[in-house]
Amino acid sequence: MFNIYTKPLIFRVPLSLKNHALAEQFAQQQISQKRAKEIYLNTLAVNIGQDFLNGLDFETNLENADCFNPVLRMAEDVADVIIPNLGVIEFRRVLSGETGFFIPEFVRKNRLVYVAVGFDESLDFGDILGFVCLSDLTESDGYVSLEMLQPAENLLDYLMQLEAGRDFLLSDDPLAVEFRNVVEAETQEKSLGLMAAALEAIYRQSPDDGGNWRGKGGKVLAGDLPAVGKVVEERMAVAIRDEVGEVVAEVKSVPRKTQKLAKQLLGKLKEIWG
Repeated sequence: MFNIYTKPLIFRVPLSLKNHALAEQFAQQQISQKRAKEIYLNTLAVNIGQDFLNGLDFETNLENADCFNPVLRMAEDVADVIIPNLGVIEFRRVLSGETGFFIPEFVRKNRLVYVAVGFDESLDFGDILGFVCLSDLTESDGYVSLEMLQPAENLLDYLMQLEAGRDFLLSDDPLAVEFRNVVEAETQEKSLGLMAAALEAIYRQSPDDGGNWRGKGGKVLAGDLPAVGKVVEERMAVAIRDEVGEVVAEVKSVPRKTQKLAKQLLGKLKEIWG
């Protein structure tokens, strides 16, 4: 389905006439020429993303994706592909000569990763240039340089890590059962995948730090999930409150029981992710 190039490793996915016909159909629904071009490229990026993920043996769902919702597609700059029971991946277009891409406000949360798709002028194919995890962009201003990307070949391992974490969180293990009781995640598939990704980020950044596991992990279990620029926005909000003398509302603390559960979960996930 796709050819593999090395130095650096790039996955090249061909585009068919059918792909272009669908992109043209969606683009014609826009009055603005600029938005029509964006939607055209977004549709191509989504088709490339779907083929790429299918080539890695992941099931995909476009019917329920934001980019296939006529209202959202017209109103927002969105190019998402759903992996059922895991989460949403955003595919961002990168044109020839560009050195990065911008993440629009609408897609700055509820995404597992952002994948860069490179196009040349022919639009005969798209190159999977690499990806960046949502959890690594909490201090970002929304712009992602291509230099920040992880290699495309690492995406399979990352998604398999998340699948393994998700499978454990849905298992009959007593810790997993307690987790679901705490977060009520059994019917929240997207949230469950995002929680697995957030816990993976904590483990990756602090593989043996029990203190971070309790504090940061507890916040995740309490529903405090990553978002692009979240840390920056929180700092700005505090600075504005300080400047105007506004009283900062007391932050609700995470129960110790939840923090303890987070530490135990990360200990178990460490065995799985090893």
